Amino acid sequence: MEFIIVDDSVFDQFTQEKLLLKSGLTETVRTFGSAQQAIDHLRTQDADMPDTVILLDLQMPGLNGFEFTEQYGMLPKAVRKRIRLFMISSTVDVSDIEQAEANPYIIQLLSKPLEIPLLRELLKS
Repeated sequence: MEFIIVDDSVFDQFTQEKLLLKSGLTETVRTFGSAQQAIDHLRTQDADMPDTVILLDLQMPGLNGFEFTEQYGMLPKAVRKRIRLFMISSTVDVSDIEQAEANPYIIQLLSKPLEIPLLRELLKS
């Protein structure tokens, strides 16, 4: 399983990548500093792509996490079937939380810092 981290914070990218690699959940982590870079990468993928988990930051310049999901929804269904999408944020804004819960592409909104035991449980289900 491959992981993709989409976050404009280099510090958050680094810490999440190290946590994921140390956890044994994956040996492959790709990082993107913007949602547009991640969408551009996903547009090059096809149904043969590896199973992928995306950890998507909510608040980023350019495309934010919700705008990313709008473009994500236009990807081929065969690509989306290979992806499990989680939003990750430190937000306490109720409207952000409600919007994430209502989004059909987001499995769950996770809090920063990333909690590996919770992620591991969510990936089992």
